[in-house]
Amino acid sequence: MKKLFLIFLLSLFGFGGCAMAPSSVIQVPMDYTPTNPVKPPRIIKDTPIYFSSFLDQRKSPDQIGENREKETSVPAQSSPQEVMSSLEKAFKQAFNRAGLNVVESQDKAQRIIVVSLQNLWVEEKNLFHAVVVANVQVKNRSGKVLASEGFKGTESRWGTSYNPVQYRKAISDAYLDMINNIFGNDAFMQNLL
Repeated sequence: MKKLFLIFLLSLFGFGGCAMAPSSVIQVPMDYTPTNPVKPPRIIKDTPIYFSSFLDQRKSPDQIGENREKETSVPAQSSPQEVMSSLEKAFKQAFNRAGLNVVESQDKAQRIIVVSLQNLWVEEKNLFHAVVVANVQVKNRSGKVLASEGFKGTESRWGTSYNPVQYRKAISDAYLDMINNIFGNDAFMQNLL
């Protein structure tokens, strides 16, 4: 009876929580699913802000990271379109939640933002460690560049090995950390607002 109960418990908890390594690639469906809160900027004005474009300038847009727990690494991949869509969602949602005035038409905007994704990488060893780097450019209505600066976001989290959901959550929280770093930069925010 004890042996059957032990087998039941092991099957219930997945034989210790370790996942089997995929044969070739970890496919990560992307979306913006942060687990951390937005930290609103100290300066908030009602300036209409429009996001004109999100540019993917990564060297390898199909790969978003790799599992390096074993001798042979396993790449993690995601659709570049899904990555850029999740980045756009992150910016718009965080700006709205922070109380900033995001508009859907450039004609109504006083500030136009261009976001260029430079790097996005998740290295999975003992933790999922995500890094995202983007250049954020702010223009006024006539096209004059008011600010252009690189920002970085990071996130480290524990999770089940090879789990696409953990990659997505780590990336989402790294996006949010980057946006919180933007909000925390008063000089940049003065040009933005």
